[in-house]
Amino acid sequence: MKKLLLLLFLFLTATAFSQNINDYEYVIVPTKFSFLKVNDKYRLNTNSRLLLQKYGFKSIFPSDSMPSEIANNNCKKLYFDLVEDNNFLITKIKIVLKDCREKLLFESDYGTSKEKELEIAYNKALREAGKSFDKLNYKYNGKNNSSISQEPSKTIVSETNSETFYFAQPTANGFQVIDNQPKVIMKLYTTSQKNVFIGIKGVINGVLISKENQWFFEYYDGDKLISESWNLKF
Repeated sequence: MKKLLLLLFLFLTATAFSQNINDYEYVIVPTKFSFLKVNDKYRLNTNSRLLLQKYGFKSIFPSDSMPSEIANNNCKKLYFDLVEDNNFLITKIKIVLKDCREKLLFESDYGTSKEKELEIAYNKALREAGKSFDKLNYKYNGKNNSSISQEPSKTIVSETNSETFYFAQPTANGFQVIDNQPKVIMKLYTTSQKNVFIGIKGVINGVLISKENQWFFEYYDGDKLISESWNLKF
């Protein structure tokens, strides 16, 4: 069992960092950041877009037009976000870029500002955080990330009963998934990725991942990738 878990862990770790920033041409910038209540507050979203363009990315808002093959495949785009860690005296934010599966591909240093006026402070901190792109040396390599698809041709999506809810109980190494009886249905083991777990359901070994606020248990049946959606509460 320990050997199996180690192999699965190494596989997940390699997968998490196998994608290169240079494989992506487009970056989606949200129109509103989670720590602000108004779209493009302080022009922070617009300035984030301009910052990305400065470093060679094609940065766009979700409503902007784009090539159909990009528009129809979320996994050919990167997703931009800002993470805030302010205190009473300092405005502090960092830049993160994630892929379609919420895997972190880039994280900047924190940019800070002691300016009292928030519009000035946020944008100064953004510029400071953006300096981390200087070390990235981004240049699109033309791959267009075509090796990744949202729904591979060999994937079979098997929906679980939409009325059945499962619950995750903490264990020493992760969680155990139980039903209403309660009966243990699956065991989950934590990985280095926040929304990725090694899952063991009976004799089936796979991975539990979160995609678009839905949990999926994925495993291989021969050469076919099975993806089951789960109503799972942690």
